[in-house]
Amino acid sequence: MEERARRRLEETLALAAEDLKYWLESFYQKLVYERRASWHTTHAYFSDLKHFIEFMNHHEGQSCDLRSLETLKSSDLRAFLANRMKDQSSKRTNARHLSSLKSFIKHLRQHDLKISSAFEVITSPRLDKRLPRPLSKAQSANLMERKAHTWVEFRNQALFMLLYGCGLRISEALNLNGKDWGATFLLIKGKGGKERQVPLLEPVKEKVDAYLKTSPFPLTPETPLFQGTRGGRLNPSIAEKALRDLRLELGLPITATPHALRHSFATDLFEGGGELRHIQELLGHASLSSTQIYTGLTQDKIYEIYQNAHPRSKSKESR
Repeated sequence: MEERARRRLEETLALAAEDLKYWLESFYQKLVYERRASWHTTHAYFSDLKHFIEFMNHHEGQSCDLRSLETLKSSDLRAFLANRMKDQSSKRTNARHLSSLKSFIKHLRQHDLKISSAFEVITSPRLDKRLPRPLSKAQSANLMERKAHTWVEFRNQALFMLLYGCGLRISEALNLNGKDWGATFLLIKGKGGKERQVPLLEPVKEKVDAYLKTSPFPLTPETPLFQGTRGGRLNPSIAEKALRDLRLELGLPITATPHALRHSFATDLFEGGGELRHIQELLGHASLSSTQIYTGLTQDKIYEIYQNAHPRSKSKESR
């Protein structure tokens, strides 16, 4: 992912005027070394900036420079967002585009550069609250208990079990090295470099150990825990494709993604009586409000069960 983020930076630099290139590189350095953003986040920021600079180049008929940002009008920014919608960008994606732009603009202002006030005038589109979509316990069990035949299948199953059994983000799981394995707790470095301890359950440990026994690559303290077919750290896109293939084979919903396994972990804990604060710590959420989405999910499920089971609800349907 680091290589993809760096490549996206270079693509963005190639589109910008000379005086803007320095500040784009400076923003990249700030994200990576000061804010310690994940490579996925850094890639997303520069994907958004690339789209914006591409639009401005076409819109103004010249390379986007600092002067372009100083003289930018609200209508120009609205035209950019409308252009993204025309390209079938969602309201949520447009909100992210605007957030990325405002972060870059804030960085420029911190260095006393003159920037148009249009970035303050335009606000993010109002978004509908989106609940996570976990797998059911039965669906998760089908995925974890499927018989593995090759070491790659053992690896994929071990990875998915780790996501489900420990509530990890896929980036957190794929960043683990040999030295991180073997203890009763995993020390996870999450977003912003924030560390947390996650207990390692025996069924999870057994799945990962089974994979390590079949792997053709020896595990050393410095090698990745999950390796690709040529050695080296497993690419998240390979894991995502593996789950897509299994989704079709096992008849799982389209929402069955690696991140859905993290949602399943949190939902199962909450439904089992877990304290919200403890779940927050296990997930590595900075804010409790991020964890509270699972309470809404569970309430919806309880209401659905009530509607299906309550005698009055049934009698109304029969009238």
